[in-house]
Amino acid sequence: MLNKVKSLLKILQKTSYILLLLLFSNSLFSQENNYKTLIGEVINDTIDVSGIHVINGSSGGKAITDKNGFFKVGVRKNDSIYFTSVQIKTQMIIIEEPIFQSDSIRIYLEPLVNELESVTVTPYNLSGDLMSDIKKIKEKEVFNFDDAGVPGFKGERKEKIVYKNSGSVLVNVILLPLMPLDIDAVYKQLSGYYKTLRSARRLESRSGAAADVIQFYGVDFFINNYELDIDTVYEFVLGSMENYDVENDFRNSNHSLVLTSFNKFHESINK
Repeated sequence: MLNKVKSLLKILQKTSYILLLLLFSNSLFSQENNYKTLIGEVINDTIDVSGIHVINGSSGGKAITDKNGFFKVGVRKNDSIYFTSVQIKTQMIIIEEPIFQSDSIRIYLEPLVNELESVTVTPYNLSGDLMSDIKKIKEKEVFNFDDAGVPGFKGERKEKIVYKNSGSVLVNVILLPLMPLDIDAVYKQLSGYYKTLRSARRLESRSGAAADVIQFYGVDFFINNYELDIDTVYEFVLGSMENYDVENDFRNSNHSLVLTSFNKFHESINK
């Protein structure tokens, strides 16, 4: 009789493990498949549609409209999305099923009109119509090196890494009769300066991508789903990017893969 009870307890224990595994898998599957990138456009005929803040009030995710009024923001069903700016009335939409299933949405924004009790026009040929008076202002032309016929650099200034590896230095030395040798570049390569510079630039690029990921999903998303505090969110995302292909999946809007990587990294650091 005792052996039968022990056997029954073992069966119940195994069954409970299986049920817990199925519940966790179902929760993970649901989380991954209920998240998507919402592509949208804000429209209005009288105001500038660029620079409108699009905020997911449920997750904390943020986006800003481009010069044409387009935006992308991460959403789940029933999330609250706010559109706000100094020139519009704050507007909110709920991500209901039809919106969630649509490929893109268009939002009409209502301009915010500030009515003044009175306007005093001083003797500067002002009409009192702000937009009309602004258009009459003459812009001062900026004089730069192009106007003077002097060559100049317009891009982002970054130190050029001349040699990719020490082998390229050797090739340059062999071809010395044909090509001049850059002594400063050779020294920086052999001393490890270029290696350190490349690492710093990779970290800078990855840090920018981590900031984009956090802004897209929202700080609250990481705090609530992975039991993090606000000071460890950045380290968590950066660690996930170091160990998994999070950056590439995020750029391609493969949210299921991104969330899977987050979950794997969370499991690995909590073992």
